Amino acid sequence: MIRMYGEVVVGYGAMAWAVDLGRIRGEVGSEDPALAQRYGAAFAERRDEVQGMIDDVIGDGSVLTLPDVARHMILGEPYDERIGFAYGYFLEYLCDVHGAFLPNPRWMPVPVDWCERVDEVLGGAGLLAEDFSMSDLMFGGAPVPLPRIDGFPGIGYREYGSLEEPAGLLARVGATDIAEEYQDAAYDVFQWLSEAHDAGRSVVAFFH
Repeated sequence: MIRMYGEVVVGYGAMAWAVDLGRIRGEVGSEDPALAQRYGAAFAERRDEVQGMIDDVIGDGSVLTLPDVARHMILGEPYDERIGFAYGYFLEYLCDVHGAFLPNPRWMPVPVDWCERVDEVLGGAGLLAEDFSMSDLMFGGAPVPLPRIDGFPGIGYREYGSLEEPAGLLARVGATDIAEEYQDAAYDVFQWLSEAHDAGRSVVAFFH
């Protein structure tokens, strides 16, 4: 089940933001205690279900809270390698705080293998740039150092300055004869890349 900041949606989905990665990278490891405290409280309020996931993994009687996760990332403290997913969700929270959410009607809810299916169809139609895929955009890795994440959330990003070529290819999807569902999914991502490029921002995406 996906919880999208108050809205519960059954299934998997991709969420993307147009963000200034410089700002996020500047806050992670900034050693700003006031920032860590403020973010920790807000993160716990907005993503309280992640606490239950942490408790299930720790399971040894120790206590590790969402404010602790925020503190680790903002103050540059050692991460708990057992809960890489929690740091991933905190990064998603930072993107929501600092970024512009990119509409995703054809990406939520979707099957768990949706990225691979879209890649196969678009690749066969010659609509994917050589170094670009949906799988990489959503599972290629975080833009800041995080512990290993086994499972969800998937995280990927595309830096500003590298958005035009893949967007240009995806813009041609309407002239192909591929199935409408794949055309629509590709057009959503085209809009993500285009909107971020026009705003001088990068795209950070999550899948869970």
